[in-house]
Parts: sequence; structure tokens; C-alpha cells
Amino acid sequence: MKRPILLILLSSLLLILSACWDSDEIEDLGIIMAIGLDYVDEQSARYSMTNQYVVPNNIPSTQGGGNQGSPFQNLTLDGNNFFEIIRKNSLESDRPPNYTHLKSMVVSEKLIEHEPINKIISFFLRDHEFRRTVPVFITKENVATILSVKPTKEMFPAVQIKELTQNIDRSLNVQDNLNFGDLSKHLSDRSSFVIPEISINQDRIHLAGAGIISNKDNKIAGWLTPEEVGGLKWIKDTVRGGLVTIDPEQSSEDQIVLEINKSQTKIEPVLKGDQLSIILSVNASLRLGEDWNIERNVFKPGWDKELKKNGEEIVKESIENVVSLAQEEFGLDFLEFSTWVRIKQPEYWKKHEKEWNSEFSKVPVIVNVDFTLTGYGTQDIN
Repeated sequence: MKRPILLILLSSLLLILSACWDSDEIEDLGIIMAIGLDYVDEQSARYSMTNQYVVPNNIPSTQGGGNQGSPFQNLTLDGNNFFEIIRKNSLESDRPPNYTHLKSMVVSEKLIEHEPINKIISFFLRDHEFRRTVPVFITKENVATILSVKPTKEMFPAVQIKELTQNIDRSLNVQDNLNFGDLSKHLSDRSSFVIPEISINQDRIHLAGAGIISNKDNKIAGWLTPEEVGGLKWIKDTVRGGLVTIDPEQSSEDQIVLEINKSQTKIEPVLKGDQLSIILSVNASLRLGEDWNIERNVFKPGWDKELKKNGEEIVKESIENVVSLAQEEFGLDFLEFSTWVRIKQPEYWKKHEKEWNSEFSKVPVIVNVDFTLTGYGTQDIN
């Protein structure tokens, strides 16, 4: 009696547990690793979109062999909107594009000059296949050319582009990723912000600085050099490592390199009457990483006094330079001071929110930098 009941239960389970009935073979999927968006401005179309497809048969196996060519293929199509372009893929490939494995998005300067970025990414933010963690980059180059550069460390250009920002603890010039979620938040907050810039250098993709997006029209407003990105990181408290180099012309001594151990930046909006000022304070600990003055006696009290002073002046100048660019050249708060004013001076913010860009340009910014030298390499081992 028990056996027929057991057979009935097992048969029922076979109907319920249908396993991978809706699964697709990887060879049948059009897996997209990167997308590039550009401006065409032709009579037949206005925009172009480059999809970087995975070619599964060309991916080397762990057992060796089987690599017959490039593991990726780029397909560039034109259209009047990006949804239309994606549907055009079906005219050239039997594999519909699948964006669930997307690693990076690259947008051209030309496109953001002509169209506001909130319109450009509207479709991608709505589509369920696009992850909000996908990093976004900007370039002055042709996007299709960028995505065609042979990677030096990774299998796919898409992955190499994404990994460019991973060394934030190694260099002040490396900016954090800006992903879809962060970009969407900036647009919702109607704030100015920056996007990491990539370019081609000696046939290799590299980070080149950052593009500034204006909250006035959501278009490109200007650019930051890699050195200016460093100043911005001090301001936004995103320094995780890097170097402060004291050149001979900035010191009475030979070249010196200080390595950043840790750093903290505090921003304090101070209100006196209706006059707002911002006090920006940087506290950082560093070690002596490279010293061309080989006769320096690091065991002598006060050996670090001049190094400390010179390093502080260099960072202060770097910060003040970026503040000046934001206030005087661009008139845009891509420094995100508005966040701190909104939190710490809410009444002032309510009064001046609508004209913040003009108010921001007049706000005095006092910069204080305090360094602590905590070591000097292997010499501090007694």
C-alpha cells in the first residue's frame, strides 16, 4: 500500500520540479560585456551603439587549446534611439543581446555635448537587464575605437575598463567608479558630478581624468586632469592611498615622496548671520617612502618638520586649485558641498537651494591640512 503512494508522490514531484526547463545554452545567448554610446548626426540616424559580444567558442578552456580567435566581437549599429538600435541587432544576429553580465558602459563626449545624460540613460535605467552596479565612463575618443583596443591584462576590453579604477589605494589620480545607481542619484538630486574619463595611450586604454556634468542642463561642462582628480579626492574624502611628491623646487632639499597611509576630510559649513563659509580640514598620516637626501638623519628630533610643512602646502594648493575651478571657472558644485550645507545648515539650504550654483561661487572656503609622519620605511626597525 505504501509503495503505490510513494510512486504517486514521486510522479507529482516530477511535474513540480521541472529543473531547467527554461534554460538557454551559452552558445545561444548574445552575452554583452560592454556597451558604447556615441553621436552620429546623419540624416538616417542620430546615435550609434556598440555592443561587445562574447564569442564562447573562442574562450580558452582550462584544458588548453580551442582558442581560434578573439573572445569578443563588437557590433556597432545606428538609430534614432537606443531601444530601436537594440532591436536592429536581430537583423544581423540570431542571438538577442543579453545585458545581465554587462561590465562597463562608455559614453562619448560628443553625445553628452548634444544630449543631456538623463535622457541618454533613460532606457538603460528602466530595463530590468541593466544592473545599477555597472560603472559608467566618458571618453573624448570614438567609442567603437575604445572598445576595440586589445586588452593587455584581461580577456575583454569591457573588464579591463572596469578594472582601471580598482587601484584607488595606489594613486591619487585614480577616481572611484561611478555606477548607474550613483549616476541616477545625482540626477535625482539635481547635483553636478564627475564621470571617470578613459582614453587611448600608446594603443592601451588608460584613465585620463574626469568629465564634469552640469546640473544646469545635464551636459558636459568641462574636464579635470588626473592631478585635479587628486585634489577632488582630498575634498570628497575618497583618498585611500597614493603619494605626495615634494619636488626640489618646492623644497630646500632633493626630491622626496611621501606615501599616504590614511586620510580623513571634514567639511563644516559655518553660518554667521546670512554669510556662509566652509571650513575644509584634512588630517592624514603618511610615511617617508622615497628620499633622495641619503644623508638625512631620521633619528634626529624634528627631522620631519620641513617635510610635513612642504607636504601640507602641496595638498592645500591642490585642493584650493580644484575649489577655484569649481567656483570661478565652472560655477558648479561638483565638490558636493551642497550635501553638507543641506545636512548641517538646513534653514540656509531651504532659502538658497534654487540659486545654489551662484551662492556656491561666492562662499569662502578655508582649507586646513595637517600631516603626521608615522614612519620612514625599513629604517624605523631598530
